[in-house]
Amino acid sequence: MINIAICDDDLVFASKIEAMLLQISKKQMIKMNIEVFSDGSELWDDIAFGKNKYELLYLDIEMVRINGIEVARKIRENDADAILIYISAYDNYFIELFEVEPFRFIKKPVDDYIFEVYFNKAYERILKDETYFEYRFNKADYKIPINNISYFESSGRLINIIHIDGKDKFYGKLNYVEKQLGDSKIPFLRIHQSYLVNYRFICKISFSHVTLRDGTVLQISEDRQKKIREQYNNLLVGDFLDE
Repeated sequence: MINIAICDDDLVFASKIEAMLLQISKKQMIKMNIEVFSDGSELWDDIAFGKNKYELLYLDIEMVRINGIEVARKIRENDADAILIYISAYDNYFIELFEVEPFRFIKKPVDDYIFEVYFNKAYERILKDETYFEYRFNKADYKIPINNISYFESSGRLINIIHIDGKDKFYGKLNYVEKQLGDSKIPFLRIHQSYLVNYRFICKISFSHVTLRDGTVLQISEDRQKKIREQYNNLLVGDFLDE
């Protein structure tokens, strides 16, 4: 799940940005929590009182009470990692913007293609800070970077974790693992009752099978074939735009 804030005193425009993000969310299967604010003070109050921590923020510059640069200064005092993308008709604030380290600047009116490309770039950076998958086996606790996991395999009561450094296991159910990864920023595809696959490790897909980077071939169950192809193609389009 990505927490995103949109801050613009033009609520019609802010709603348009929200709609563009929701379209990307649906196409790329990225779960988003989006909050819209009409003023920098509202956004800062939301952050300061600990209601939300935003990984990606779309900010207008000129707003009535606290402008987009002032609120960014406040954010930067406590969060050096938040990704700031400015969307504005004004491009004469570059010196002030430099101080708060924005990720990108989009000039109004917004080009849909550029908007998605910049989102993908921001998303790529967010993925680098992805958390770990944690599990317990034989009374010991383990964790593996989600980025490193190729796929999960259900084998009776055991779940095998196949990752770039080898293979591990724990007792559990794949349905629970799928639910646990539902908020992950990395898409996992349930191609079969026994397989949950990291999309980024798939190098080829046919109607009935997926081939992974290491040459492993996994079967797609018949009842999931159409859905998996649609999901994979949507994700592929998102990666193509990122290039």
